[in-house]
Amino acid sequence: MSSDFLNHVVIVTGASGSIGAATVRQFHQAGATVIATDVTPGPLQSLSDSLGERCVPVCADLRDAGAVAAIVGEARRAGGPHVLVNNAGLTATFRPTLGSSMQEWDDIFQVNLRSAFELSLCAARHWAEQRVQGVIVNVTSAGAQRAHHDNAIYDIAKGGTDAMTRALAVDLGPHGIRVNAVAPAAVPQVSHDNATSSGLDLPLRRGGTADDVAQAIVFLASSSAQFITGQILAVDGGLLAQLRSPRS
Repeated sequence: MSSDFLNHVVIVTGASGSIGAATVRQFHQAGATVIATDVTPGPLQSLSDSLGERCVPVCADLRDAGAVAAIVGEARRAGGPHVLVNNAGLTATFRPTLGSSMQEWDDIFQVNLRSAFELSLCAARHWAEQRVQGVIVNVTSAGAQRAHHDNAIYDIAKGGTDAMTRALAVDLGPHGIRVNAVAPAAVPQVSHDNATSSGLDLPLRRGGTADDVAQAIVFLASSSAQFITGQILAVDGGLLAQLRSPRS
């Protein structure tokens, strides 16, 4: 897969988080120019500085009008995009659903779902006009398959991400555009290569790492997955395969 991304431009949203940063690093190592975007400028700049050339930081809040155009515009100036990774997301503070607010709904849906659709639409229109193939990889959640307790808005938005993945795969497939998703279990937000210590109840008996998820994203974007579209790949250590306590 390492040769698949030479001279390619990859957009990664949520690039300052653990999964986002690991994904940026792996695409960069594979030869891509990465448009790394996030709302937090400090960590974003640190990531860019650590990689040097071919990592372009774009500080943008996906809740703001114009953010999508700025991100895709930067990618087009670099000669792309060729791959879009919709990784950015807000996670609700766990609390009873009856205490949810519509402002929380608006914020989570804007970042987790609407901006991903806008970016996908913008990139796909470019690919269709240029008659080139492109790849979209969404980051969803095991919570879209099995609901968390007290995290309804987040789970509903991620359920929308799953539906978007399938719908776009069907509609964009005739243009040669593939759309897939990865569904991680809990991954630590501190270091890109440290597994959690709380995975002993999983079949693999370890927690996940951001690199575990990033490797799956890179695979789905590569030519090794050229006949895979509309799929949601669980990267969860076997979480969804087993019967669990109703309070887990």
